[in-house]
Amino acid sequence: MPFIEEEKFKLMQEDLDNAKLKREEAENELSEAQEKFSSLKKGSMRLPIVLGVLLGIALGAAYYFYSNSSGASFPSSEEIATVKKNEHTRVLDSIKRANARASRNTKTNNEVNLNETIDAVVDNTSDKTIYSVQIGVLSQKKQPLISSVTIPSTVTIANGYFKYSIGLFESLDEAKSLRKELIQIGFKDAFVASYINGKRQKIHH
Repeated sequence: MPFIEEEKFKLMQEDLDNAKLKREEAENELSEAQEKFSSLKKGSMRLPIVLGVLLGIALGAAYYFYSNSSGASFPSSEEIATVKKNEHTRVLDSIKRANARASRNTKTNNEVNLNETIDAVVDNTSDKTIYSVQIGVLSQKKQPLISSVTIPSTVTIANGYFKYSIGLFESLDEAKSLRKELIQIGFKDAFVASYINGKRQKIHH
């Protein structure tokens, strides 16, 4: 009888996961729309700043030519336009180089942290029963919600879905304690499951 009840509970959990998937897909679509709106808003905010910088450069160039003309004629509009163009190009090139350096540094740091995290998890949990708290489920087409670089977590794939679990514990009590905290902050459907070598073994009430 306990074996049959456990199978029924797993089927019910799968139905619940499917319902959560539809809700989370709708929430993700809303989030994507909000991100696009925020991106457009940031772009509109940067435009006046760029225009202001270019205007300052143009005025500075005009004053420079005027102060050093020593009786010579005021620079032509073509000459001012050339200075503005050169300064604009120089500023943009500097920004691009700074962004490229920051991107390379971030990528390198993330790769190192990810490799260290993966190696540590594999060494500490191989062939052992660990407990984690499942908090979400998404289709494989969606991007992962959790970064293992910053949060110890597991991602399992079953029936075409990503199932996200947070926390890696050797103690069931510790996992249940985390579940209570997650429920308090809004993850009402969170539950504890056990894993061996990344494969789910059982759901714990």
